[in-house]
Formats: sequence, C-alpha cells, structure tokens
Amino acid sequence: MENELKQYELICILNSHLEEAELDFFRQGLEKSINQLGGQIIHFKEAEKKNLAYPINKQNQGIYLISHIKLAPEKISDFSKELKSNNQVLRHIISYLESSEETEKPRPIKKLIRAKKFSFVPTIVKTVKTSEGKKEDKLKLEEIDKKLDELVGL
Repeated sequence: MENELKQYELICILNSHLEEAELDFFRQGLEKSINQLGGQIIHFKEAEKKNLAYPINKQNQGIYLISHIKLAPEKISDFSKELKSNNQVLRHIISYLESSEETEKPRPIKKLIRAKKFSFVPTIVKTVKTSEGKKEDKLKLEEIDKKLDELVGL
C-alpha cells in the first residue's frame, strides 16, 4: 500500500522569457525526474503566458504549465525540493486529486438546524382603526413566525 501511486495536479509558473525549445526541454526534464521517482505523467495542459497578480522575482508575467501526474505520496517532498532548486520555476503547487472512486461516494445530507429564538425580540403590533372606531391588532411578529414554521415544516 505504501508504494501506491496517487494522482496529483502540478501547477508551475515558469520564467516568462522561456522560448518554445526551452519549454520542451523543461517538460522532458520534468518527465525524467518523475520517472526516476517511480511516477508517471498522465498529461500536460497547453502552457499559457499570463500576467501575474503580483511581481515574482521582478517579473510581471509567467508561463503557467499544468500537468497531472501519478506519484507515491512519500516522494512528493523530494519532487517539490527538486522544483524549488530549478531556476526556471518561479512558483509551483502540487495538489492531490481525488480518484473517481472517492468522488462517487455519496455525501451525507446535512439536516437544517433551527435557529434559536431570542427572548428579547420585540412584538410588533400594527393597529388599525375600523369603521366602528375600534382598534384591532392586525399582525404580530410571533404569530407570523409560527405560521412560517408550520409552512416550512420545521
């Protein structure tokens, strides 16, 4: 079980000055290092040059390279250290992807929790004069709450 490969997503922000040939060389090196660690690359997503949210190493743009890999969990830290030592990688993140077996499990349904009613809630009364001159209480907040609870079924 320890050598079981798990699926991860690797997102690298690379130096924006890389040319296509250097990018291909980086991909080959990445594939070689993953294979040496006993893993495999499932696929690469097309690399895109994007503006960064904040400058990294005085650069405002970076090349985003996204790939899905399979690797043993105990090898992730070694792979991350290798990426940190690469001068072409500005930032990287490795996140675990759930397998399809795990995502198919049904989630438990959370029951609605009824909010506590506070004792200091004032009663709102709207008085209306009838044609006979009597004052009637038209609405009370507590009565409305009770009727709403009955309708909702709480």
